[in-house]
Formats: sequence, C-alpha cells, structure tokens
Amino acid sequence: MKRILLSALIIPFLYSCGTPSTDPEAEKAAIAVASKAFSQAYMDGNLEEQMSYYTDDIVIMSGSREMIRGKEEVTNYWRLPASVKVLEHASTPVELEVSGDMAKDFGYYEGKSVRNGDTITFRGQYLITWRKEADGQWRMSADMWSALNN
Repeated sequence: MKRILLSALIIPFLYSCGTPSTDPEAEKAAIAVASKAFSQAYMDGNLEEQMSYYTDDIVIMSGSREMIRGKEEVTNYWRLPASVKVLEHASTPVELEVSGDMAKDFGYYEGKSVRNGDTITFRGQYLITWRKEADGQWRMSADMWSALNN
C-alpha cells in the first residue's frame, strides 16, 4: 500500500520535472511566423501551403456567412477564381495569449486585391484560436473575421 501511495505521489512529480516548460514569448513568435507565412501563401496563390496552417478540424466564420467546417470545405472556400489576385494581406494582433498548446489571437487584418481588373482594399477584425499540434507546429483551429467599413 505504501508503495502504491508513494508511486502515486512521485510519478506525477517526476513527469512534471521532465516536461520541458514552454517559453510564452517563443510560442508567440512561432505563431507570428505562421501567421505571416499564411498571409504570404494567400498572396502567392499557394492554396496547399495556405491550408497547411489550418488544423484538419478547422472551422472558419466569415462575416454573415454560415460557418464552414473541415479542411476540404475550407480549401474550397479559399480557392480563388483566376480573375482574383491578392496583392497585400497582413494581420496585426492586438492581443496574443498562449496557454499550453492553445492560443487566443485577435486584432485587425488589411489587404489589397485585384478583382476583375478593379483594385480593392479591405480591412477588418479577426479572432483566431491556434493549436500546437503533435508535430510542434501552430495551426489555426478556428478562424473568424468580419469586414470593417473603410
């Protein structure tokens, strides 16, 4: 009985000592890199690369549209017609908070695109939940945004 009790107390302690602590600033920097790479893939029209920054169970919510769930459906959403070219896209976080393998990120986005020959600027606000997956990469698990009037 003493052995079981001792094991029950010591094993969790040893496990917690062996688990590397995460550096929140390093995790925030990794998320910032992923966010910038997502924007670059969007501007480059590299849909496969863009989708690599989403989890398989991604949910996106865009403005007044119904939510879109799963990587296949989200990929279809982001597939742009040949008449559209994204020239600029960037997000600027107001707050980015990391807690373990999850993060909350909200702020503003802006960009410029050409649609059917017309140049359009856009801006809005966003809320993203990020999840650090088994491979150590941060990916968006929920992505929500709404346009703001210019």
